[in-house]
Amino acid sequence: MSDKIEKDSLESTLNSILEKSKNKLLAGAVVVIIALIVVIASTVVKSSSTTKAISLIDSVYYSYTKDASSLSDSDIAARQKDVLEKLSSLSGKSGIAGIRSNMLIADILFAQKKYDESRSAWLKAAAAGKKAYTAPLCYYNAAVCSDNLNDSDSALSYYTRAADFEDFLLADHALFNIGRVQEEKGDYSAAKAAYDKIYDLRPASNWAFLGKSRIIALKSEGKLK
Repeated sequence: MSDKIEKDSLESTLNSILEKSKNKLLAGAVVVIIALIVVIASTVVKSSSTTKAISLIDSVYYSYTKDASSLSDSDIAARQKDVLEKLSSLSGKSGIAGIRSNMLIADILFAQKKYDESRSAWLKAAAAGKKAYTAPLCYYNAAVCSDNLNDSDSALSYYTRAADFEDFLLADHALFNIGRVQEEKGDYSAAKAAYDKIYDLRPASNWAFLGKSRIIALKSEGKLK
């Protein structure tokens, strides 16, 4: 009798353990499934969010540029204000939405001669797509803004970052601007180094020719040996 009780007790204990294990396994499976659902859902939401953002940018850009040649200055100003208001919510985004919204914002602010704000927007656009083909252009334009602000150190920094990107189409122009700014700072050796780098990079470029011309001029002025 006692053997049967012990056997029944053992079977009951085993069944209880198995049931608990089964519940844990099921719970684990549910957690995995829920995690997958969350990942898939967030991907869909992210994709949907990006699509909506790009659609908004396209719509805003179309409204901004439609029949632009026939607009008065006040009309243009009104449209620019509308763009800045509608895209402000996208300026903190990463990826294509952040790049495109900030580039349009930066372009408008530059046209308004708000160079400090424009520079910030260009840098946001660069940060939104650090490896995108637009990044060097954004750094280049941030440097132009710095030039307009007479901030030579920032101009040199951003021109250099732009020029360091492989295959950047304006790399020779960026290097020439580095040389020009270095001349303005009185660092003629650094200016020559920038001009020489243009020739090493693109010897047939007009900027390489201008760089060589500047080196000759600096030597004739006694600023270089």
